[in-house]
Amino acid sequence: MRLMLLSLPFVLAGCAVAWQGDYDRLAVDIDRSATHLDLGSRTQGPSTDPELDKMLSDTLDLDVLIAAALDRNPELRESLARAKAGVAEVRRVSSLDDPMLKVEAEGVPIHQPGALNRDQTNMLGLRQDFPFPGNLNLKGEAALRDTESMYQMHRDRRIDIVSRVKKAYFDYYSMQKELEIHLEHVKILEDFEKISDAKFRTGTVSQQDVLKPQVELVLLHNDVLAIEQKIGLARAILNSLLNRPSDAPLGKPSEIAPPDEKFDVQELTVKALASRPDVLAAQLRVRSTRTSLEVAGREATLPNFSIGADYWQMPDAPNDAYGVMFSINLPWLTGKHRAEVARIEHSLRADEAAVDTARNKASLEVRDAYLRVEAARRSVVLFKGELLPKSRQSVEVSRASYEKDKASFLDLLDAERSQRDIRLKSYQAIAQYESAVADLERAVGTLLRRKP
Repeated sequence: MRLMLLSLPFVLAGCAVAWQGDYDRLAVDIDRSATHLDLGSRTQGPSTDPELDKMLSDTLDLDVLIAAALDRNPELRESLARAKAGVAEVRRVSSLDDPMLKVEAEGVPIHQPGALNRDQTNMLGLRQDFPFPGNLNLKGEAALRDTESMYQMHRDRRIDIVSRVKKAYFDYYSMQKELEIHLEHVKILEDFEKISDAKFRTGTVSQQDVLKPQVELVLLHNDVLAIEQKIGLARAILNSLLNRPSDAPLGKPSEIAPPDEKFDVQELTVKALASRPDVLAAQLRVRSTRTSLEVAGREATLPNFSIGADYWQMPDAPNDAYGVMFSINLPWLTGKHRAEVARIEHSLRADEAAVDTARNKASLEVRDAYLRVEAARRSVVLFKGELLPKSRQSVEVSRASYEKDKASFLDLLDAERSQRDIRLKSYQAIAQYESAVADLERAVGTLLRRKP
């Protein structure tokens, strides 16, 4: 008993939890992230929400789509649930093993194995295993850094979901604009057909001028069918990100303003390396592995121990008795712990290389997205400032000349095709710009700009 009491200060000396503040902050952050996620529901696949369906059936608002995706996407529920499991793991590995209660009867006659009342000694004992002081705290810290890494990956998943929603929305926007332009040009060609038919009836043009717009109309109608198929796919992708049925209703996207901002690639690269979640996660894994290596090194050289106490009831003796025990393991006699140290050392080198990989990947993705943003921005400026006005003017001139018999129908048709293509490419350039900005935000790991 004296030995047990003398051991308690030695055991408790390593019980101060230096990482408790980090643990509390992480738990709060995870609880905040879980505020809008119901981790116990929506496990049966895509679901419907009448109120959300009504909101999304009108003109689409990108912020509403993003909020719905963050609230409903199953990938986020998965990553957050794993982070919450990590919080529980921290407490598990930093706690002592279960104490052992022992009840024992000694000296029972062999010829009467069931006669427990004839035993020589009844024993009631309690045992507790203790790691070397400080090891539990280090194990808890290693688990905490690993859980912080998982939470950073949850944040990374959130950023990825936002980026995917934006890109799908801009694809949907581009397809809808392409459909609108084709339908507008169907009406324009119908007008051309009427003009050509009137000219043919007066003998001004040949029948070929009547057939050309008819052929062009058939081609446009065929294009419309293909565009509608692409719109259906874009709608299905958006709905899947919102965990809705693929055929759930979606209204038309809002108009997107042409870009009017510029970005500094050097500043964005610095920001990405400092705050991007996957880079932070890689760094936290290094901290976790280093702490695990320290634990393994201590366990290879410092023994764990057990203490216990027994109460002996001795019917044939004048007095009862008690016993105490103290034991340690001998970690130096086998190669198990040395092998564990070697394994973690290799893991640490791998994790350190993973940090460099994550940083290189971040820098490359920022640069790539930035170059695509700048290329798309210049393209939008070119279309808006020069190509669109000139293409409209070309159609107006060609139409006036054709009506006055000063130009052929082929000239008018070429001008109309050119305007249609330029309008399509101008909207595609806007969508490409917005998608590139979404990729840039994904690469940096944070929002960068105003609402598109």
